[in-house]
Amino acid sequence: MEKVIENNRINEEKEPVVVACAADNFFSIPLAVVAFSALKNLDGDRKIIFCILDGGISKANREKIVQTLDSSRVEVRWIKPTSEQIQRTLLKCRASSHPISNYYRLLLPAILPTQFHKVIYLDADVVVEGNLAELWDCEIGDNYVLAVQDPVHRSLLRAEHLKSLQLEKQGITADNKYLNAGVLVINLERWRQDKIADQILKCIAKNPDFPFPDQDAINIVLAGKWGEISPLWNQMHVVHNFESPQDSPYDQSVYPDLIDNPRIIHYTSRPKPWGKNCTHPQANRYFTYLDQTAWSGWRNTPLVYSVTLMQRVMRRTMMAVSKSLSRV
Repeated sequence: MEKVIENNRINEEKEPVVVACAADNFFSIPLAVVAFSALKNLDGDRKIIFCILDGGISKANREKIVQTLDSSRVEVRWIKPTSEQIQRTLLKCRASSHPISNYYRLLLPAILPTQFHKVIYLDADVVVEGNLAELWDCEIGDNYVLAVQDPVHRSLLRAEHLKSLQLEKQGITADNKYLNAGVLVINLERWRQDKIADQILKCIAKNPDFPFPDQDAINIVLAGKWGEISPLWNQMHVVHNFESPQDSPYDQSVYPDLIDNPRIIHYTSRPKPWGKNCTHPQANRYFTYLDQTAWSGWRNTPLVYSVTLMQRVMRRTMMAVSKSLSRV
């Protein structure tokens, strides 16, 4: 590593934390919250390379995101998948109703420079409360990803929506846990070597009725090949439904912090904090960070909500037309 001389001492510069998010223009503000909260809670001597997989973010919103972040500590890289990559992904996932940007995480091994050996992927509906350097420094070993076990499905064989696949016949066992794909540490080298993204896209194409297309496919392709990290790194909404540790999948050593002091809050329920009538018990944490971004003071209103709803309908209509044309 490069060494720098400072105050007559030689200090080893720590490698930056590489983080990736995928978003379209509708998620510009939540994306800014993700990026700002990650930087806010990072060790003071660490930097972030923040890779944004751009699904159509406007120039004005890109400028506000950059304005939000301390340029001395973060390098923002805007990454636009090529038309060929988008088309290939679209063809594989054409039966899905999800926006194409949902699948951009699968393109990370191909899109990111080969100098990057791993990356922390974050969904755009999280806030980071912990020091991502701690997650970055976790030993990934030969695992394809590091992730948190899903508290609802728990294992592939217990996931009701996968029962019809008879996964036992594919070698899946009761020991194969089901991960949540909203927070991942991805081993880019192994994904590239074994063409994992292609395997996942083929699995999605083969199973167009998956309710969680990329997450379900990641779980099937990587069954038994991922490493588990503390649930503190991906607190999902369902944990607030448990009345006690005894009522939950968690023991007393982790349960209190998981409820009150998670490293990452993942707003897996609907509506989201930026939506209408959100009841998430920690929705206020989203606005704490939002009010430190270039969108400080922004709140949803009936007019904003109606306009956003209309824009989403238009987007979905255009996506359906694009998929129909791709079949021709």
